[in-house]
Amino acid sequence: MKTYMKSTVLALGLILGSGVVTAHHGASVVYDLSQSMTMTGSVTDFQFVNPHVLIFFEVEADDGSKTVWSAGLTSPNRLARSDGWSKDMFQPGDTVTITGSPARGGAPSLWVEMVLDGDGKPLLGGD
Repeated sequence: MKTYMKSTVLALGLILGSGVVTAHHGASVVYDLSQSMTMTGSVTDFQFVNPHVLIFFEVEADDGSKTVWSAGLTSPNRLARSDGWSKDMFQPGDTVTITGSPARGGAPSLWVEMVLDGDGKPLLGGD
């Protein structure tokens, strides 16, 4: 009976714990880290939230059409500590240039490598 109980507890622990393990993914699952592209646009939204900070910015194509891109970064805690970022870092209308790896599925989304402000000053990367 003890062996049965131990096996049951172990099985339940593995089943319940597996959801936590699969809940987080690496950037390489969503983004093609072998590619890099640079986009310049106007910030539409800035979300300084866990688990990843997000910058949304509108990019105008040569034909005049506009697309809102998302740019994913590391956690707000890491950005605050290492780069001095805060929830007030960007306001709608701010110009940004973002270099990053594009989404594998073709969505207008980047995993950020570098962020420059409107004057070309590095805010992340570009060391």
